[in-house]
Amino acid sequence: MLIGIDASRYRHSMPTGVEVYSDEVIDGLLTILGNQKDHKIRLYSPDSLPNIPKNQQKIIPGSRLWTQWHLSREMKTNPPDVLFVPSHVLPLNHPERSVITIHDVAFRSFPSAYSFFQYLYLDWSTKYAVKHAWKIVVPSESTRQDLIQFYGCDPSKLILIPHGFRPQPFDLSKEKELEILKKFHLSPGDPYALFIGRLEMKKNISRLIQAFAQFHHKHTEWQLILGGKRGVGFRSIMKALEREDVLADVLMPGYLTDNEKHVLMKNASIFTFPSLSEGFGFPILEAASYQIPILASRIPALLDFEELIDVFVDPHDVSSMAKGLAHLAKSKSAKKKEVSSYSWAKNARKLWNLLTHS
Repeated sequence: MLIGIDASRYRHSMPTGVEVYSDEVIDGLLTILGNQKDHKIRLYSPDSLPNIPKNQQKIIPGSRLWTQWHLSREMKTNPPDVLFVPSHVLPLNHPERSVITIHDVAFRSFPSAYSFFQYLYLDWSTKYAVKHAWKIVVPSESTRQDLIQFYGCDPSKLILIPHGFRPQPFDLSKEKELEILKKFHLSPGDPYALFIGRLEMKKNISRLIQAFAQFHHKHTEWQLILGGKRGVGFRSIMKALEREDVLADVLMPGYLTDNEKHVLMKNASIFTFPSLSEGFGFPILEAASYQIPILASRIPALLDFEELIDVFVDPHDVSSMAKGLAHLAKSKSAKKKEVSSYSWAKNARKLWNLLTHS
């Protein structure tokens, strides 16, 4: 059997959630492939993939609408036996046995967090996948229920395979860690709350800033660090900073390198994740691997991490979030967190069994 995989998000230079997922599942499937001879994998990508044998990749040049135009044309003329798409867009032409991962449908609950065209495309592509995909992989029961509720998806199409997690190995010298902290105007022991993710409306950053402002009245030595690229609704975040008069105590360094993220996680006093909607929540697992006290929204997808989260808050209630910050700032202990059960190897094996199921 020839297994085709959309690798357009594989080995991205600035990976976020979907790119991390693509990296991990593709690497996992390639590892399994190496131990058997009954199947082959072909990775489709607009660019050459380093360290991948030439006979395992198909370069399809193109940029705009790559999946719907360029990959779709390849699927029409030379389709694999089964196609796997790690993100949410199924090409118009595709094999009958096509599997797609839909991570979440947050745009349905929070349309204002997306541009008009983003919303239309996400809605259309989800409808198309629900109608035409052979199977749809979802990372959580929350996403499964959303697809049934919003799109009337046949439950038999939906396959729940939780994402995995792999702590990254780091071996930074003390001097290098101090250099990175200094870059963010920090010293060891400085108290700060940390958020990592796209700075956008659905991540609830404006309310987090309001909550931090309330908290900061009595905890003036604390800072808030918002790490991540700008997204839809960033202007409202800036307005919240100006309105709450905490510009001097909130740092927004943009996208963080792996080393920067590691040092900030390692030294953080609290990790905050007050998102309004999630399909899974990778940052919770990252923070838990550092044993940081975690404050998170009480929303369906994050309830799956109850054993890892120290304080749940109402994401629509600023005072609830401020009280949660104060509680964790005062607390001298946090839950002991175990993340070993979240395995990418298990994820890849379940996906492999699905793709090769005859």
